Amino acid sequence: MNLSGNTILITGGTSGIGLELAKALQRKNNKVIVAGRDEVKLQAAAELGFQTIKCDLEDPDSIENTVRIIENTYPDLNFLVNNAGVQFNYVFTEVHTPFKRIQQEIQINLTGQIILTQLLLPVLRTKEQACIINSTSGLGAFPKSDGVVYSAGKAGMRNFTTALRFALKGTPVRVMEFIPPVTATPMTAGRPGDKLQPEVLVAHILPQIEREKQLLTTFKMRLFLWIAFLLPNLAFKILGKSS
Repeated sequence: MNLSGNTILITGGTSGIGLELAKALQRKNNKVIVAGRDEVKLQAAAELGFQTIKCDLEDPDSIENTVRIIENTYPDLNFLVNNAGVQFNYVFTEVHTPFKRIQQEIQINLTGQIILTQLLLPVLRTKEQACIINSTSGLGAFPKSDGVVYSAGKAGMRNFTTALRFALKGTPVRVMEFIPPVTATPMTAGRPGDKLQPEVLVAHILPQIEREKQLLTTFKMRLFLWIAFLLPNLAFKILGKSS
């Protein structure tokens, strides 16, 4: 896959992994559009030379407005990166969680991204080369007890990615899954342990995108996925140590 000369939309592209990916793709002579909810962060991204769209994945009207902007202003879009995400850590079985909070986590991590993807498919399918990259999580393969809702949403996103890949077989649209390891981002700011720097992670996965690998990740994460599949008790212990 040619990683230059594309028009790319990255949700959650104003910070963390999304922003580092946007910077790397911009350096490769792509037109990069970052979408997010925070107007201050969007303004900062615009000052870095990115196109920006305010998009709230909790709001169907905001999603539809984003699609209208793409159709009218960026009809050459051929690359979608569903990177937005939010994680609330709490013990689901012991803490009463407001309905709105659970809904927000599922809407941003799963439902909103599914809707955005479906509405942009007519644009993507007209291109000679197109790509959808969905960011999921190792917790989508094996859940964490203090991230029950987040794990469920990411498991859904993994399943959606696989189904979408089969549904688009024979079309110009490639579908890839991106599973980052624990990375130094605002989402993991309070989490202990070693964390990969976003720029290091992005440099690692860009060649994988070029080779059109279905799973974009690191060796350690690939190993964890096998452990989660073959030795679930060991996976549970590994996640317990990382809490």
